[in-house]
Amino acid sequence: MIYAYPTEGVWGLGCLPDSEKDVKKIFFLKQRTLDKGLILVSGHFCHFDPYLSHLSIDLIKKIKSKWPGAHTWLVPANYNVPSWIKGDSDFVALRQSIHPSIIELSEKLNSVITSTSANISSEPPAKNADEVRNLFGDEVSILEGELGGADKPTPIQNLITDEWIRK
Repeated sequence: MIYAYPTEGVWGLGCLPDSEKDVKKIFFLKQRTLDKGLILVSGHFCHFDPYLSHLSIDLIKKIKSKWPGAHTWLVPANYNVPSWIKGDSDFVALRQSIHPSIIELSEKLNSVITSTSANISSEPPAKNADEVRNLFGDEVSILEGELGGADKPTPIQNLITDEWIRK
């Protein structure tokens, strides 16, 4: 199942990351190429354990210095990250969110969920549930809620190099 939900700044589309079929459907709906990766989000740090198990204690502390919050880390992918999540990259983007909708959905599914903006590629992202319905109709299950206070997508930073991918 594909969910549409409010995030910190825009509406997102997501599903369970282990469902290759649902992930590919998100790419189809967005008219986005499969080489681009997806962010994995959750409201609970424990959901990230499989994706962080190969990192040092110091790197885990670095991650926690910005989490929970509107900060996405680009982390070297380990064997737990499906190829359809990371795209052509050797990294995976992770964010522990404080947004109520992401917390609720990740609790319901007891998992991280994929996150990408609810839009057609290169078009502006949806800012409310009605815009999501107009774009995707019955193809997504809408989790009602309000956007957070951010006026743009969350920043993305490389955990290893500190390089900003998106500010």
